[in-house]
Amino acid sequence: MVGFTVTAPTATHRNVRVIRDACFPLAYALSAAAVGKPTSTVMREVAGGHAVVTVVLAEYGGGAAQAALDALATALDECVGGFTATVDGEGRAFSRLVPELAPEGADQAMAWGAVVERDGVKSPVKTVVFRKGATVGYLTAVPKGSAPKDFSVPDAVVDAQLAKLS
Repeated sequence: MVGFTVTAPTATHRNVRVIRDACFPLAYALSAAAVGKPTSTVMREVAGGHAVVTVVLAEYGGGAAQAALDALATALDECVGGFTATVDGEGRAFSRLVPELAPEGADQAMAWGAVVERDGVKSPVKTVVFRKGATVGYLTAVPKGSAPKDFSVPDAVVDAQLAKLS
């Protein structure tokens, strides 16, 4: 991916807590973490364009990959009004959850935008989640620098991850 820098973050697991259990899957995905209990995960951070994207590829056993996406779909319906969570000891409030156009080329896919508030500072976040077989890709983007209001997870990052799983 020309113009992108890829790094391997040191943390691959997050401690996430929510008050409303229904929102738990969303809290994980919006915090750049895998939903449920994957058998293995790989995490990378990609910076380029107007976004910094955390990419988590998670391999699941049995039907757990499909169950993770089903749980996310249910959580989106139940938590669209917003929720609070604690991520690695930091309080966060998630609001303005809005479904967005999901990528094509996966067995299941979904995307949404939200606003996250930490320490009184509000920032947009964009998430794309897709499943190919037993692998789920979680791509969570935050704006970099003076990103436009309509920033998104870069298509080049989504396409590269989908291609890896083909």
